[in-house]
Amino acid sequence: MSDCAGLVFDIKHFAVHDGPGLRTTVFLKGCPLRCEWCHSPESQSSAPEIMVDRDRCIGCGECVANCPRGAISEPGRIDRAACDGCGRCAEGCYADALELIGRRMTVAEVLGEVERDRLLIEVSGGGVTLSGGEPAAQPEFTMSLLKSLKESGYHTALDTCGQCNWDTLSGLLGHVDLVLYDVKHMDPERHLRYTGASNELIMGNLERTLGLGKSVWIRVPLIPGVNDGDPHLHQLGKYLSTLGAESVQVLPYHVLGVPKYEGLDRMYSLGGLTPHNGRRLREVRDLLRGYCDNVIVKGVD
Repeated sequence: MSDCAGLVFDIKHFAVHDGPGLRTTVFLKGCPLRCEWCHSPESQSSAPEIMVDRDRCIGCGECVANCPRGAISEPGRIDRAACDGCGRCAEGCYADALELIGRRMTVAEVLGEVERDRLLIEVSGGGVTLSGGEPAAQPEFTMSLLKSLKESGYHTALDTCGQCNWDTLSGLLGHVDLVLYDVKHMDPERHLRYTGASNELIMGNLERTLGLGKSVWIRVPLIPGVNDGDPHLHQLGKYLSTLGAESVQVLPYHVLGVPKYEGLDRMYSLGGLTPHNGRRLREVRDLLRGYCDNVIVKGVD
């Protein structure tokens, strides 16, 4: 089991927003959704890829020389169709303008990273959270890692969008103490429009997860013009009031991930959106608290 490997794109130590206490959050690559507001576009592809910071590039041409596939014809400009994500260009980049996103790690290697934080995790009542991307997109690795974490005595949390078959999700849940579950939009057609998939499977999996008696924190990304109107929020509130989730967390829209799209040579389709101000966020919080007592708006509460 310790030899089972998966594609990890980041490990965040001392995370404070991914469950109780101080946590180590392991981010797995690959996601079945394509949310237009996604602040981690590097998490979407299930393959390694190169992120480019063109402000750092000094034009030395080392990446051109180091690429074995001829995917770089000029410094910092990558033919994405030809690139296989080997990372040799990033290894030889003097200016750190190129970064390989995604590396194969075994369960044992991930556990080694987590063990560095054990004392603070235990003292703070924290644990380990698997996030992404979507951890269920790498089911074998995620299952093996969760089992090993539980055997090592860690509190475990799974951050999921719910877009996976129930057999996969229910298997993972057997080794999870807390579920962080995304609810993005109540309307199936608008959910499809903005994420690439309907919400029917997601909602069904959420209700089945709660039916198992699992501790669930529901996370709602609040996106201007997408799901922040009062009619939708009332519909959302009524639905949430029927679920009995432990917590509802509203995650306000931000633009911190926008530069990553340029670094991956992708277009950001929601350019021009303005994050909500504090007054609007408090209005949203108060509206949802009319349905649920346990509503927290990140940055306000």
